[in-house]
Amino acid sequence: MNTQTNTEVKHYLDGMREALADLPAAEVAEIMDDAGAHVVEVAEEMGDEFSLAALIDRLGTPRAYAEELRAAAGYPSPTSTAADTGGDRLVFPARFALWSLVAGTVMAFGFAVTRGDALEVTVLVGLCAAAATLLVFRQKGLLTAITRLPETVAIRDALTKVLKSDLGKAFESLRVFQPVWWIGRALLIAAGGTLVYRPDLMFVLALALAALSLFAGPKARTDRRWLWISLPATGFALGVLLAVLSALVLRFDTYPISAPVSYTPSPPTRHNIYVFDKDGKPLTDVHLYDEEGRPLNATWYGCTGADRHDNRYPRPRVVHDERGCHEEPGVPFTVVMPTLPTTTTAPPSTVTQSPAPTTPIPSTTTPPTTATTTG
Repeated sequence: MNTQTNTEVKHYLDGMREALADLPAAEVAEIMDDAGAHVVEVAEEMGDEFSLAALIDRLGTPRAYAEELRAAAGYPSPTSTAADTGGDRLVFPARFALWSLVAGTVMAFGFAVTRGDALEVTVLVGLCAAAATLLVFRQKGLLTAITRLPETVAIRDALTKVLKSDLGKAFESLRVFQPVWWIGRALLIAAGGTLVYRPDLMFVLALALAALSLFAGPKARTDRRWLWISLPATGFALGVLLAVLSALVLRFDTYPISAPVSYTPSPPTRHNIYVFDKDGKPLTDVHLYDEEGRPLNATWYGCTGADRHDNRYPRPRVVHDERGCHEEPGVPFTVVMPTLPTTTTAPPSTVTQSPAPTTPIPSTTTPPTTATTTG
């Protein structure tokens, strides 16, 4: 932009700032940050055709544009009266909307930190916050009534003091990173609903809330009605972040890197025993005992859910497949029994006969012997 354009844009912005002079300085600065960027963008789009009159034709007079932003942010007009906003008629719904916003933000944070505890209370508060959100968007003048509540004024004054402090100035310097936070907040909400908590129930809801929070972030800077979505979303995202960090710290403390690891092997668990004879044939209905005569009992669970605790083997195999649960008897494998070496007999010994004696032996006549075999 040239010098003439810069000067006219500056005059236009000064007129807007003057129309908003009755608001707190922090609120004026926040509104003017967004509005000033928009005015400069419109002026650049006009190019050589830019003029103050053309800018007024496009956006309206500085006061009219400031009043439009004031109404969107929920601030009353300087000339408005209590009768303009319904007077006492809106006090109760305004107070209900304000405290529903506070309670919804706190409960969203607590629900995230506790990983879904106190679900009934959270749902109840969430319904109140949702009703308050619809009321703020649909009830004309309700946002103005909320800004006039004594508690709202006290909160605004406290925030103004904080922003003027050194801590507030430090946080003010982080405003340029707000778009990064909006994206990070949406990611935390999606992660909290799909990974940390109940993914089967909160998957679609978490994605919808993440997208809505991403849209509500920049809108809430100029339209305060979107705070009823942006603040609870911030509370939930901060709760998810704290829960994740706590889980990481607990895991680090539970498994220290420098601690020695001891390992004691546990005894093997007996599920089934198969018994075979010497030929490799499986035996059934065998009762087994140890060397001291104690039965080798073990628990077995079938498809019916009833358990059996005895020393009778082998047990049927429980199989789960496309047919469901069923029990299969028999042995699921084959065995080959080892072959024992055969025993060899020694060869017959040779008998050496001595020579016959030289002395003649007198012959004796003996009667023949008869062998009887009983059948």
